[in-house]
Amino acid sequence: MEGLPGVVKKVRLPLEIRIDPYLMDHHIGGRAVLPAVEAMQLLAESTKTYLPHVDVTQIHDARFDKFFYADNVTENMETFNEIEVLKDGSINSKLLTKVKSPKTSITRTKGHVALGFGRSGDRFFPLPLDFVSALEGISIDVPSRELYRDLVPFGPAYHNVTDTLFISEKGAVAKVQGGDIAGATGPLGSPFPLDAAFHAACVWGQRYSGVVGFPVGFCNRLIINPTCQGENYIIRIIPGEAASRSLIFDIWIYDQNGIPHEKITGLQLRDVSGGKTRPPDWITNGVDDLHLGTINNHCLTLSLIELKTINGLAEKTLSDDEKERFRKMGSKRGRSYLGARLCCKSIFRQLSGNDRQTPASSITTVASDGIRPRCPVKEGNRHGFCSVSHDSRFAIAVAAEGQVGIDVEEISERVLKSQRFYIKEEERWVVHNSRLDQIEASLRVWTIKEAVSKALDMGLADAWERVLVREIGENKSSTEIDKKAYTAFHDTVDNHLFTVVNI
Repeated sequence: MEGLPGVVKKVRLPLEIRIDPYLMDHHIGGRAVLPAVEAMQLLAESTKTYLPHVDVTQIHDARFDKFFYADNVTENMETFNEIEVLKDGSINSKLLTKVKSPKTSITRTKGHVALGFGRSGDRFFPLPLDFVSALEGISIDVPSRELYRDLVPFGPAYHNVTDTLFISEKGAVAKVQGGDIAGATGPLGSPFPLDAAFHAACVWGQRYSGVVGFPVGFCNRLIINPTCQGENYIIRIIPGEAASRSLIFDIWIYDQNGIPHEKITGLQLRDVSGGKTRPPDWITNGVDDLHLGTINNHCLTLSLIELKTINGLAEKTLSDDEKERFRKMGSKRGRSYLGARLCCKSIFRQLSGNDRQTPASSITTVASDGIRPRCPVKEGNRHGFCSVSHDSRFAIAVAAEGQVGIDVEEISERVLKSQRFYIKEEERWVVHNSRLDQIEASLRVWTIKEAVSKALDMGLADAWERVLVREIGENKSSTEIDKKAYTAFHDTVDNHLFTVVNI
């Protein structure tokens, strides 16, 4: 125990826990449980009253050890906030209950929640808005109604993920609200946005780990601007590496203007049911099917965003040059443009050592002509070779050490209508004899020529003429550019074809 600051003072303060009706909506296994966010609020309020100088907006080393059953408060129960004042000025606070048996003289004391207040030497860096304004990866939609029906079956007071929750391997993003319960807001702000973020993390764990997790602690919580009742927020969940039996997450809460409100690091979720609670089949279906393994293996790095996950903060990520072009676009084209820019900014961060500090708006991802994409990197004035593409659902950017082109297209019959323009006579035989059907084979020809036109910065008509597809396969095709052989690589995701060509 060497190195730990000594205890200067310890006191137990009586703590009144008022069980308001809305708390009964937070139930597990048929019993109402005091939410972790409410317990933190109670301890913060009690500690702040006793020690007014303590900054309760900085919380560290939180543990949620035992459930406090809200339906079990009796006259035989005493509740305390046990406060320890440490030599370094920080504060430990614990929610304790003492229960006297009505039949015997035995008294039992339980520790439910433990927090540290007022210690943070970390310099605060906001999470750049490109992380919050959309979700990278191939995502699934979880409507709020289905979330609270099947995955987090709480009552209506805790239905604060208000729109569709988007989750992918990269995490989760959703709109949440500050609740409409009068009197619930305290020194830590409204408890409901963070509680909703816990729900989003729980859903991520159900899909990608098969675990129905419950919060058991976190490393740090910093409240920059307390959340408010009735206000709307955007949450971003970033998964970390699992530790022991816990799933680990970082959480950010932003408002609609891009102002950060809370940062939580090292949140731990764990199955507290002993394996009795399992996710429904529909949330785990297809989890191993959605990937871009082939293309990922043939480029330095890639970034993919589903356009539906883009929210209102995306425009705030644009640099001045990017804004200038964006202003001239309609809503549909503008959304695709935003997706492509966000992908390029992600490429910048990956090529710059997974940078999370550079503001998104300081990263310019268009070339000097205002049209072609660029993927800058921090060192010197070098720019990575990159290419972008988008269709009705996806935006994607790839980077490579040499010239590269990417194309994504929805698989549909319309590709057959214009075959006479882009398919040469000798390629018709290749399409006809492919093991793929005519639509998929033809679309591979189209996307190869589209990708080559981007890689070599040539007009599409030139690519139709100078590129000859020699062989078509599901994940790999052979092609010639000015009679020189190259290979194109393909992936298919949910009826969308991705093709990359490295020159």
